[in-house]
Formats: sequence, structure tokens, C-alpha cells
Amino acid sequence: MQVQRTICDHSIGRRGMTLAELLISMTILSMMSVVLAGMSHAVNSAWSYTKGVEDSDLQARAAIERIEFMVSQTGTYKVAGQPTRLGAAVVSRPVGQYQLPDVLVLWTGGRSGGMAANGVQSRLPVVGELLIYSWAAGSPSQVIEAAFPGQTAAFDFAASDLNTQVTDLLASNAVEVIPLCEQLRVSSLSSSSSAAVSPPSTFGPSSPWGPSLPTSQPTSKSSSGSTSLSVGNLRFTLTQTPSDTDLAATAPQTAAWTQLNWPQNSFGNRSGMRQANLQMELQVEPVGIVRASDTVSAIPFFGSASVRYVYEP
Repeated sequence: MQVQRTICDHSIGRRGMTLAELLISMTILSMMSVVLAGMSHAVNSAWSYTKGVEDSDLQARAAIERIEFMVSQTGTYKVAGQPTRLGAAVVSRPVGQYQLPDVLVLWTGGRSGGMAANGVQSRLPVVGELLIYSWAAGSPSQVIEAAFPGQTAAFDFAASDLNTQVTDLLASNAVEVIPLCEQLRVSSLSSSSSAAVSPPSTFGPSSPWGPSLPTSQPTSKSSSGSTSLSVGNLRFTLTQTPSDTDLAATAPQTAAWTQLNWPQNSFGNRSGMRQANLQMELQVEPVGIVRASDTVSAIPFFGSASVRYVYEP
């Protein structure tokens, strides 16, 4: 009986949680759950952002390296009555009131390259040996490489209608397109048929050779109305030293010929070493990053390539 009395005494002395204690515990647990959920969301967002940036970086660098390599494969030609020409040109695409230098044409011999190793050719390039780099008209977020296998029509980089020829080639059924980058930033430009439209006031990150393409901004409408055009943020700049203007104004075997800006001062009485420099800029936006129309979130990438060849007038 004594043992039983002791057990009953201990049972009577135990007490449960009060309502106030239970409410406090539930509040603490709820706060901890909210904090943990916030931390989990932040970690997931950071991982998604980092993965998007890495994917964009990989695609942009791969595209730039591909173009740089093909510049090194570009060939030269000299036909009767014309000076030596490099098979490279930047074509400006008309978009509304803008002229966008976003099309690069290279005479590489095709996707396998090798034209530079063949030396100076005494014939015109053919379309099947060209590569064209630009953004896709139907999908401006893509940087594309366009080839024209099997096409035997002649192509002259000195043609007066070069822009029209390139535009027609990109729109032809013979084009074979490979996307190099699918995360190119897309901007909206306003186009008006009768009245000028004020251009976007904000520009993206500046490049070493000038301001970047306009970012996506609300644009004012003209009195007759305007339409919004989507363009990819891609730019090419091609310069040659000595320039075409200097060469056209100078005759060989003259004092002015010797004073031209020949690279490494390499020239003779009737020829000289000429250098072409290509600079490119593309802006990419990582997938999954939401931005307002007035917020710059694009990542700019820059590339450059150069090639030298012997010029003869």
C-alpha cells in the first residue's frame, strides 16, 4: 500500500502545457517555418540566377569564339580591274529609321573554313562559300550562322547592291541556319512611315567603340502612328588599315603611298600589308530573370579578331 500511495502522489504532481504556452510554441514554430521557407526560396532563386548567368556566358562566348575563328579563315581575292579585297563585310540592316550594323558576311569557304590557306584567289567568291552572322528575323533572341551549301552564284564584296544581295540571301529558301546563342537580348524600336519617332532615351552598357544598342524603352508615338519592331542586340564594326578612302586617294610609288598607315610599316612600291579589325558586341539576358522595361539587366560580351593580307591596287 505504501508503494501505491507514492505512485499516485507523483501522478498527481505532473501538469501539462497551458493554453498560453501552447500558443507561444505554435507562434515560434510558425515564425521558424516562415524563415526557413524564405531561406529556401532565396537559395533556389540564387541557384537559378547563377545557372542562368552561366548558361548565358557559355552561349555568348561560344558564339564569339566561333565568329573569331571564322574571321581567321577568311580569304582574299583579286580580279582584273579591282584591288585585292578581303572577303569580309558588315552590312547595316534598315529597321524603321535606324540602320543597325548587325550582319557580318565572311568568305570562309563554308562552315569548315580553310579559304585563307588557299592564298589570293583570281576569281569572285561564290555564295556557297559564304557564312553570314546576324540575329534571326523570326526569332531575334537568336544569334545565327547562315550558310548556303551548293549555291554557285558569284558574289562580289565590292558590289553596289551588297546590302540587297545579303538581305535576299537571308530570306532565300537555300539558307541553312544554325543558332549559336539563344539568349540574345531583344529591344523594341519604334518605326513610323511618315513622321519621325523619338528614339529610346536610355542606352545599354557602353562598348569600347560607341554606345550600345538602345534598351527596351517605351517610345513616343508620332501623329500618324508607329509600330514597334523587335531587334536583337548585336553589333559588328569592321575597320581596315589603311582605310579604303586613303587607298583610293593615293597612287603607288609616290610619297603619299609611303606615308600611309601600313601595319608594322610593311609595304613596297606597289603593295603593302593591310590589316582588318573586327569588333563585335552582343548582349544576353539569362533565362528566368524578369525585368521591367526601364531596367537594364543584360550582360554585354565583347569580342575582336584581326586578319592581315597583302594589298595590291
